[in-house]
Amino acid sequence: MAGALAGIKVIEMGGGVSAPFCGKLFSDYGAEVIKVEPPEVGDPSRKWGPFPGDVADIEKSGVFHCLNTNKKSVVLDVNVASDREKLVALIATADVLIENNTPQQMRNLGLDYDCLQDVNPRLVMVSITPYGQTGPYADWKATDLNAYHLTGASSRYCGLPGEAPLEHGTFAADYFGAVAGASWGLAAVYGRKNTGVGQHVDVSSAEAIAATFVGGQNIGGYAQDGKFEKRTGVGMPLGAPATIVPCKDGHVWMLALEPGQWNGIAKVMGDPEWMQTEMFQDMFSRAQNADLIYPLIEEWTMKHGKHEIMEQCQAAGAPVSAVFTVGEAAEHPHLSVRGYMLELDHEALGKVRLLGAPFKLSETPGGPTSSAPLLGADTQEVLAGLRAETPSEPAIANNGARPLQGLRVANFGWVWAGPVVGQTLNFLGAEVYKVESNVRVDMTRTLPPFGGGESGPNRSLSNHACWAGNGSVTIDFKSEEGLALARQLIMESDVVIENFGPGVMDKIGLGYEEMKTHKADLVMLSMQGAGAYGPLMNTRTYGLSLTSLTGLDSLNGYAGGPPLPVENAYSDPFTGIFGAFAVVSALNHRDETGTGQYIDFSQQEAVMQMVGPAFMDYAMNGRVAGPIGNKHPRAIAAPHGVFPCTGDDRWISIAVEEESEWQALVAAMGSPHWADSPEFSSLQGRLDHIEMLHEQMALYTQGRNDRELTTKLQAAGVAAAPVLNVGDLLDDPHFKARNTFIEVDHPLGFRETIYGSYVKLSHSPVTVKPGPVIGQDNEHVFKNVLGLSIDRYDELVEKKVIY
Repeated sequence: MAGALAGIKVIEMGGGVSAPFCGKLFSDYGAEVIKVEPPEVGDPSRKWGPFPGDVADIEKSGVFHCLNTNKKSVVLDVNVASDREKLVALIATADVLIENNTPQQMRNLGLDYDCLQDVNPRLVMVSITPYGQTGPYADWKATDLNAYHLTGASSRYCGLPGEAPLEHGTFAADYFGAVAGASWGLAAVYGRKNTGVGQHVDVSSAEAIAATFVGGQNIGGYAQDGKFEKRTGVGMPLGAPATIVPCKDGHVWMLALEPGQWNGIAKVMGDPEWMQTEMFQDMFSRAQNADLIYPLIEEWTMKHGKHEIMEQCQAAGAPVSAVFTVGEAAEHPHLSVRGYMLELDHEALGKVRLLGAPFKLSETPGGPTSSAPLLGADTQEVLAGLRAETPSEPAIANNGARPLQGLRVANFGWVWAGPVVGQTLNFLGAEVYKVESNVRVDMTRTLPPFGGGESGPNRSLSNHACWAGNGSVTIDFKSEEGLALARQLIMESDVVIENFGPGVMDKIGLGYEEMKTHKADLVMLSMQGAGAYGPLMNTRTYGLSLTSLTGLDSLNGYAGGPPLPVENAYSDPFTGIFGAFAVVSALNHRDETGTGQYIDFSQQEAVMQMVGPAFMDYAMNGRVAGPIGNKHPRAIAAPHGVFPCTGDDRWISIAVEEESEWQALVAAMGSPHWADSPEFSSLQGRLDHIEMLHEQMALYTQGRNDRELTTKLQAAGVAAAPVLNVGDLLDDPHFKARNTFIEVDHPLGFRETIYGSYVKLSHSPVTVKPGPVIGQDNEHVFKNVLGLSIDRYDELVEKKVIY
């Protein structure tokens, strides 16, 4: 069966995680992806492992295998002119080039976008780097570690006060950048019919996270009030319970934000008297008393197993979940039933397990069908097909056009993930309407701080950032007339987004099977926590606790310690942007065939892609990973961590992968005597004694300014960057240069700061408007789009059907 992206040709020129995972998303959904690797060693991840039995072999690396399914491998030495000419000839025939090299490297090779667009004017070039193509940090040496800690995410959301801020125990920034690159890059390919040309898609993984995950719920309040929060080590500070607590056989995410959820937990716990206090019906009041509540909850959880707690609390309506280890996630029957755990044959590895498709398309399911290629396996075949290309005709740009203009989206998604799908599609040009109701106001509209300090559902600053780009119409679904309006809106839309519980849309007559009988080309994205079917399908989750089902939370924490909560839902913007890629994939198939698709987007399965490196070690060697602090997820770099600097909670991230970088670091530090220790004379020695090494590094950095030391180490060729907090983001010169955060006028009359376009398109400028006032588009949509008469519209408003 041809995939949704069949007919799209991609050249991938990058290694590690970000470019390969972006390329994998294209290849696993049907695109032809040709991976260009350097001779002898290939993609660096071929040396990362894990290897079966820990015997190194570049053809048996688990990380490489999980990131490069369904691809072809071609060996070319881009530093050799003749090979570079062959690469350019390949690019001339491609729709997409995906790369993650530094901008200076690409300029030096003559492979930057300015050069390549002359060769192929319809080329979409997706550049995924830590800091992007422009700005003062663009050519800094950087790794995933440096990018993540520049975002404010670790300072704000993960780690203990006074201790080092933490990244998840995986390549969190690289995966986030890869998903952003895939989503925006595919849209740029799809939208060439509107724009007339290709695009340079400039992705800074640091910027994408700083904007959507950190900025979305923090930057507006800081810009208005001059106040910001830092990590607590406890859990989400706005509500309680919202944290990971120990239990009899592991850990469990205790989460209750709404009164019914709190009362459900109380019932399971035997309705203790202290839980009946009136003020505890409010999550904000519970948060203010978290120091009292958490010990009492833990006293109870320590008497019960995590799966028992999850089962009983879920049955009582509370989104509580066990913290799965990587092994428990991999072996859970739910993922087996859904076909998420696959086994493929590989020439060197034999049969090997790996993760399946991050989402399922009803007509073209997607996912790995062929294992990762041996180094250079396809060189002869691919290069034999090259021929001298005649110069491409200059393309005519439709200046200002955006890729997805002309599409209409009905967004029934709520809270954060669903609205971010809509936001992404709107930034790319689609007309998006959030469908909501005053009968039950979305909880994100109630989150402080509020514009001008005045509370109200239209004044939440974080809502205005996280929902930017969405319009708003209001419909009361409890009435038949309201449901009829919703059906009409769907009939006039290209795409429907929803993240209600499984079957909810079917029960109210708005499900895909019903609607496709009236609109065969409809694309519907359903974003349930654990998918539309399977034993866990009815599991209640928020983005905070969703990650516990994937094994990701079990990797987060200080090395050798318990798992620590990330104090906000990293999964929500991640799956939101990911969902947009799924939608455009289905639209691409629709335009080729005339047939719509239902997208079963399990947020669990999408997020679990980030656990791939740890999963492969489990699959190959039976090892179950735990928290690793800020160490390299594949233990191939030392030092690799976050170290204290002068000032209040100031830190610097430093990563050293190569021997030359170690020597440069030692020289920059003034060749201290401890660096000559035999334990540190080799990379393996430094890895074996990494705690000792990190102690010495901390002694060196603690008396130095984070930015001054960064400048010094960067000049020496060492990957280093300051660890920013929320208060640093607005004034950081790099984010200022890239216009990451922008001031906008809200319709209610106040100015506020939200994030702007966190991905830069060369030919399609993005205009960003703040999240909508409830029902702001009612008149336009119901009168102009649906064709209601003035009298009928007024009647439905009077009856509070439109409400």
